[in-house]
Amino acid sequence: MTPVKRQKTVDRLRKIVDCPDFKTPSDVKRFFIAYTQLIWNYKMVGTIYDYYLDDIIIHIENGRDIVGVEEVVKDTIIRMNAMPDLKIKFIDIFAEGDEEKGYKFIQVTYHEGTSLGHSQFGPPTGKKLNYDNFMNLCECLVKKIDGKWKVVEEWGSQSNKRLNSVLKCKAD
Repeated sequence: MTPVKRQKTVDRLRKIVDCPDFKTPSDVKRFFIAYTQLIWNYKMVGTIYDYYLDDIIIHIENGRDIVGVEEVVKDTIIRMNAMPDLKIKFIDIFAEGDEEKGYKFIQVTYHEGTSLGHSQFGPPTGKKLNYDNFMNLCECLVKKIDGKWKVVEEWGSQSNKRLNSVLKCKAD
């Protein structure tokens, strides 16, 4: 992608993300697709601070939790270091709710990326993640907090065990 095309895409996505006004579940879908692309596909990790509650809890495999926005950012950077070309591709997203109670959405994605950096999974292997070997299911609760929409809780099914097995590195 040329720098000009990249910037046009980022500008288009920022336009969707900068001033969310969730009136319908479709607004939520559109926003979170754009938001996810900015973070993962365009490496705009700082965007996490804008839309995650400071004391967010992300429930992950085996009853473990990622607690706090700083830990979310740290986990994101670790994954990006391991797979600098990582991109998140959407298969589907479903949202329901309203402005008063907030919205829940579920997204099904797959990852495309190559093990090129050192990580908790071991040294780089050159192995690739793709549609056929690594999918993710994520559910989020989004509420308006002090006039701003924030992810307040998240449940993810992304498995480090599965990621490790695909990349064929040593165990976590």
